[in-house]
Amino acid sequence: MMPNITKGDRMIGLINYLVGPGRSNEHKDQRLVAASDAVVSAEAGQRLTAESALRLGREMDIPKAVFGAGKPGAKHVLHVSLSLPAEEGQMDDEAWGKIANDFAEKMGFTGSDGKPPCRWVAIHHGSSKAGNDHIHLAVSMVREDGTRWSQHNDFKRAQDACAELEVKHGLRVVRGAHAERGYHPKERERAAAMGAPELDRDRLQRAVRAASTASLDEAEFVRRLRRSGVLVRPRFATGTTDQIAGYSVALKPAMKGDRAVWFGGGRLAKDLTLPKLREGWNVTAETTADALFEWQAAAAGRRIAGQGREVHEPTAEEWQRHTAEVGALYERLKSVPLDDDALWAQVARETSGAFAAWSMRTESVPGPLADTARALSRTAQLRRFLPRVEHAPLPSAKGAGMLLMQIAVGPSTAAGHALLLAQLRNTMRAIHDMHKAAGRLQDAERVRAAAMDRLTAVRGHFQSLQEKPGKALSGGPERSRWIEAAPRGESEEENIRRLVAQAFPGAPPPAAGTGPEKSQGTKPGPGRDQDQRKGR
Repeated sequence: MMPNITKGDRMIGLINYLVGPGRSNEHKDQRLVAASDAVVSAEAGQRLTAESALRLGREMDIPKAVFGAGKPGAKHVLHVSLSLPAEEGQMDDEAWGKIANDFAEKMGFTGSDGKPPCRWVAIHHGSSKAGNDHIHLAVSMVREDGTRWSQHNDFKRAQDACAELEVKHGLRVVRGAHAERGYHPKERERAAAMGAPELDRDRLQRAVRAASTASLDEAEFVRRLRRSGVLVRPRFATGTTDQIAGYSVALKPAMKGDRAVWFGGGRLAKDLTLPKLREGWNVTAETTADALFEWQAAAAGRRIAGQGREVHEPTAEEWQRHTAEVGALYERLKSVPLDDDALWAQVARETSGAFAAWSMRTESVPGPLADTARALSRTAQLRRFLPRVEHAPLPSAKGAGMLLMQIAVGPSTAAGHALLLAQLRNTMRAIHDMHKAAGRLQDAERVRAAAMDRLTAVRGHFQSLQEKPGKALSGGPERSRWIEAAPRGESEEENIRRLVAQAFPGAPPPAAGTGPEKSQGTKPGPGRDQDQRKGR
């Protein structure tokens, strides 16, 4: 939640503006959501009109009319706006009212600190032009006894109050460890004007996540991006033509003559800069040279210079091995400290990339797989990336990303896809538990909703898929098998064991405990003790 503070000397003018149509007629359905006890001319929930605004403004100014504003020229009107990121959606008046009351108490407006109270009101009038839901607080800095409310360090106090309220009310923690890039209003306007199902930046971010996760090295990354239809160009280090320092991507213009809109990796997301991506790839003199050929071909508009794993068909052994690796990752995450933000970000980046790869191959418009990749992507983005700390190697979801993005998926079955989905949901469960234990309830809920709600349709598809001649999972030859719905009474772990048997005939069964647990329990994390909760 983001606060903004301004000061003035016209209380009636401020109230009239908040109740009026706004500069661009964006104020609609103006109503009071909370007010101090001294305000009696309007009640919470009341719709406000020009007439009621005048009465309210006069009532708010009574302390100033009686005692004056203090020193000559002193401003006595405090205007605070509290807004949510556009992605957070809308909150009802009751929720905003609770937040307004809590904010007023923490800022010393209510008298709970032993000092005389200030008069204040909170007004809700819809979203801003940028799509942010928000409220406005109008406050008289002249207290009921004529003394002044202290404005010392007021913005810092407002930020601290918002940080506490984010945790208390389960809102996204704006100033926590994780942070996303904001959107410019023109991006939304452009998507709306074109009737696009998503913003260019969201589509590009998903493509880059998919390609980077599925790739073993930088050259493969460039090839996968270009094969997916994304325009790519390198950024050379200053004064060189053979050292790649960064990159930009764009979607192909829909109309001939239109200009492409380019985004640098860092503008897409904090974790998608080229240096961050290189941390997940094999970097040798040979791979660096191969990457340079691909970047130069992209810069000159030439065809892809070579080809690699992206054109090969995965084998049954690769499907089994990479699926088992995702299951092993879940087991290892049980011992990862909650405060190891860098390692959790790496896991979220790879898991998000696997779902992004799946979405890029199967969803013509953003669907549940794209939503899931988006929900996980925030955990992958840290406000500040500390120097990399070497850990014992963890199992990875990168192999799953490769399987799901291949041009031909190979001898995959509905059972094999269902099993991989179940293992990826396990990893999401571990990320959910980490956020919940850390008090980031909004982040935890976002991951839970993706895993349990949006992916339900995907899971149901594989459980009900029947063999139909000529129709395949990925456009290749028909290889799917009939998967029955789980028999009544069968646990999810038993379901996974049955899927393994169907997906990989003759393979050893998965180890006990690789299946998801039966409920969304409230424990801080799977298998963590008290020392691990404290990060030791």
